[in-house]
Amino acid sequence: MNDWFVYLFALTDCSAFKVGFSCNPFQRIHTFSRRYYERFDVAQSLLLRLDTEAQARAIEAILKSELAVFRTDSPAWVPLEAGGQTEWFSAVQFGSAELRLRSFLTGHEASQVIEMGAYIRDELQRLCGSFEPWAWSQAQQACDASASAYTLRSALAIADSLRDWLEAYRFFDVALFNDDPAALEFVWSIARRSPNPQPQRTRVS
Repeated sequence: MNDWFVYLFALTDCSAFKVGFSCNPFQRIHTFSRRYYERFDVAQSLLLRLDTEAQARAIEAILKSELAVFRTDSPAWVPLEAGGQTEWFSAVQFGSAELRLRSFLTGHEASQVIEMGAYIRDELQRLCGSFEPWAWSQAQQACDASASAYTLRSALAIADSLRDWLEAYRFFDVALFNDDPAALEFVWSIARRSPNPQPQRTRVS
């Protein structure tokens, strides 16, 4: 049985936070931005773990109803296809939303509040075994594609995505390619070809 989560995702610019529910909050935050670790304050953002979708859906509805008068616009950088445009609220209410979220704790083992940053770090660690061969494959593909002017755009797109993933691992201080530093250097060398590198915030400690 999958766990379900009600989440509070706080923006780093302290303008708003997102309320929602999901069975995969890591995937959900990624739909808002591939560089979610810069857009969101993952150390402040919270998850309430629950047993069922029905519980998560009901609690989310209560939170949204109680916060309705504090609704605000979603950030301009959030893709329309990510959905949830009406579930953003003024950041000044985050403390109250956190207290209300914690009020739903039942004492049951599966019911707990989790820091989003810690959750993502665990997810990235869990995915290392599949991420490393994927990253190597993507780097090789981008390297091959960059040899031709006809496929250069594809190579840069791959490098852009690869950079975002590698910087996520670095942000959360999750080591990659521990047994093969040469492979790590090759993958990073391809990722650095991305045309739009961006400065990172300080990593989660």
